[in-house]
Amino acid sequence: MDNPSESPKVPGGARFFDSKRHDLGWATRVSQRKPSLGGLTVLDVTTSEPALASSLLMLDKGRLLVKSRDAAGGGWDFMWASGYANGRDIRIQGVLVHVFGARSV
Repeated sequence: MDNPSESPKVPGGARFFDSKRHDLGWATRVSQRKPSLGGLTVLDVTTSEPALASSLLMLDKGRLLVKSRDAAGGGWDFMWASGYANGRDIRIQGVLVHVFGARSV
């Protein structure tokens, strides 16, 4: 692992969807950080798609679904999430409705 505060990365990347299930784009790397004291779920996202980066950076307590391409079919369904720049990556934090596959930390 690159950072001791991160869980393993999602192999194969992940696809992101908004509240209307519109495809926002593809991220090459998604990693879930260990839970914080505030109880929010935090993901670090790396993408080369400008449309996805823009959508995530403008996300302000909006519904978000993240589906990975790994064999376990993992992913996160956020009741609400917000995004902000974190260096070259984007950090997403929010409240989960459901975790798919073995994505819990």
